[in-house]
Amino acid sequence: MEDEHQALITKERMMNDELQDARKEAIRALQGLSTHHLRKFQIKRMGQIDTKPFEALFSKKCSSEDRHAESLKLCSLWEENVRSANWHPFKRVENRGRLIEIIDDNDEKLKQLRSEYGEDVYQAVTNALMELNEYNPSGRYPVSELWDCQKGRKASLKEIIEYISNKLKTLQPKRKRS
Repeated sequence: MEDEHQALITKERMMNDELQDARKEAIRALQGLSTHHLRKFQIKRMGQIDTKPFEALFSKKCSSEDRHAESLKLCSLWEENVRSANWHPFKRVENRGRLIEIIDDNDEKLKQLRSEYGEDVYQAVTNALMELNEYNPSGRYPVSELWDCQKGRKASLKEIIEYISNKLKTLQPKRKRS
């Protein structure tokens, strides 16, 4: 019985590796396509800070020349903070009998960020932190993920394959009947 159990675990790991390889290949293939071709799906960098709130913040404060540079500078600073292994602005709470990590609202850096730059910038940083904590907590760097834009969630490999298959069918020339 122990041998059968070990064989099943080995088989499960092999299947999981195969699925992960297929997912990575789908990401690699879709990265080469323009967004014009991919309306439903995109490659999202999980853990990367959304720059739009930073740009909006500086659009009010700076001239058009300085706006982009200043927003990138501040965003880069927070990217470094988010990726730092020395900063862990989370607390553990129990939810339905399970311990989960959530953002610690009492973290000094986050409190300062919110008070100086507002709620939108704070949300961009905390979203990136939560994504990193879910997708790559040990490495603390952004990870590419297949994303369903219409549903706002991770896309399944099945959905991607169906989408590509349907796109290929529309590209094939139709045969004329004689």
